[in-house]
Amino acid sequence: MIFILFFFREQPLIPFISGLLAGLMMIFIGSLKLVEPHVSLSLCHDCLQYHHKYGGWILKWRNIQRIDQPRIHLGWDLVPLPYIGLKIKDYDDFLTLITPRLAVRLLTEQRSVLLQALRNEQQDCPSGTCGGSLQGEGLLEESRFRSSSGQRYEGVIAMLANRMTRLRELLGYDLLVPDNSLDRDPAEFIRLLHQYQRESNLIQIN
Repeated sequence: MIFILFFFREQPLIPFISGLLAGLMMIFIGSLKLVEPHVSLSLCHDCLQYHHKYGGWILKWRNIQRIDQPRIHLGWDLVPLPYIGLKIKDYDDFLTLITPRLAVRLLTEQRSVLLQALRNEQQDCPSGTCGGSLQGEGLLEESRFRSSSGQRYEGVIAMLANRMTRLRELLGYDLLVPDNSLDRDPAEFIRLLHQYQRESNLIQIN
């Protein structure tokens, strides 16, 4: 104890205090990173913005054909999934704004919902004959894609486009936003999105 007191008395206090404060600041910043939202949305008068820690995308209201909560069959019932579904009109208008880094992340995050949709919505799954599509290559997408306008894509952007196409076939939507990124109930948030879309359409008409 005497040695410690002697050590601190002999050493300059300013560098020690500065280092201590810097360490506390790093801990504080790290804690903020842990609690920050993984995904968030911004609603603007002309577009919907998606913010992800690995990037983001922008979707014009005029490019959204349908907004709702996707559902899957569970026996005779339709059960809502914990996502907001977006069906878009023009893939090119969306894909040109996506970075490969975000595309990789979205493909990874959507594997579980794709697997669930394949199990519940694929016609041959109830009979138990769809096992091959639920494993390995069945969950991978082609690395080439050609849009309806003839635009060609390759790599992870093409894989994301093919995933969007497959989700549309299974669930009716191209993009899925997890409902834990919303600031309110999914049904209420969907009504808010519809309101922004209607107001945007009125502005364009006028």
